[in-house]
This record gives sequence, structure tokens and C-alpha cells, in this order.
Amino acid sequence: SVTLQIGRNGRATPVAERAPVALAGSTISRATLHNQDYIDQLELAPGDLVAISKRGDVIPAVEQVLEKGEGLVWRMPERCPECDTPLEKNGAHHFCPNRNCPARQLGLLVHFAGKSGLDIDGLGEQTLRTLMDKFGITTPAALLGFEWTRLVGVEGVGEKNVAQIVHALAAARTRPLDQGLGALG
Repeated sequence: SVTLQIGRNGRATPVAERAPVALAGSTISRATLHNQDYIDQLELAPGDLVAISKRGDVIPAVEQVLEKGEGLVWRMPERCPECDTPLEKNGAHHFCPNRNCPARQLGLLVHFAGKSGLDIDGLGEQTLRTLMDKFGITTPAALLGFEWTRLVGVEGVGEKNVAQIVHALAAARTRPLDQGLGALG
């Protein structure tokens, strides 16, 4: 099948969802389809049998359709699947222009707290999603100003988990300025 992934900058990327397969030391169940032009070039439809590779030995991508299924070529939706805002096309790519889109906000927080940002141990996607859903945390500033004891007891989060996050946040505050600016995107 094909789903649409909305990134932190609003870019809407079609993603092939498939049965897990071992590839170059990883188990792959999702692969990028880049944009509608690429899908049109492949004439890809949900249900097709596809060949995938790991581009740059990292990013799983659909390379070709090996066997056609019964469906029609997949089309980019007109609206964001997360916030229902009309998607805008810019060049070959589509974007959700809504800065308050939950998918964009989560992507920003994941980037901010992740390895490519401030590398805050204990703040993975699931914890950040919980913070958004239960406490309305949608910005790095709100994340940094959060009263972490409020998280204890939420969906199995204990005092030890919170202590780990608080310690990791203290370490993140000492990171170099360029790393902090990069974390903000």
C-alpha cells in the first residue's frame, strides 16, 4: 500500500508500505516513493510487487515494479491526511503549508530531540507523541519548559524514566550553539 508521510517542514512524501523483508542487514517494511512524478514513472499502484534497494546504504527506496497488481496508479491526495489542509505543489513535491499540522509539529520535536538535533536520551517519537497528545507540547520551547514530574505514571512512565530525561535535558543544554541552532531546524 501507499501512505503519505508529512515531514517537519511540511513535505508530503509517499511511502510504500510492504511486508517486512531482510535487506542489507535491516528489516525493511517502508520505502520512499519520493513524489508523484516518480510514482507516475514507475506506474506504481497499491498491490504491485516491487524491487527495493537501500540508497546510499541507508534509505530504502522502491526501484521498479516487478509485477502489476489490479489497482490504478496511486495519486497524491489533495489534502493533508493529518490536518486536512489542502496540499500545495512546489516543483516536483507537495507540501502541507499548515505550521500547526500535528505531523509537522511531531516531526519538529523528533528532529529537535533526536540524534540529528540535541540527542536527548529518552525522548523518542512515542514519548513525544504522548507529550503532544496529553499535555499539548508542540514546540521545542514548550518541551524545554515542561514540568517533567507530570509525566510520571502516564502510560507506564516511571520516575526512573523521567529522571533519565531530566538528566539528558541538562546535558543537552550544554551542547554547542551550532548544534542547538541545527536542532531548531
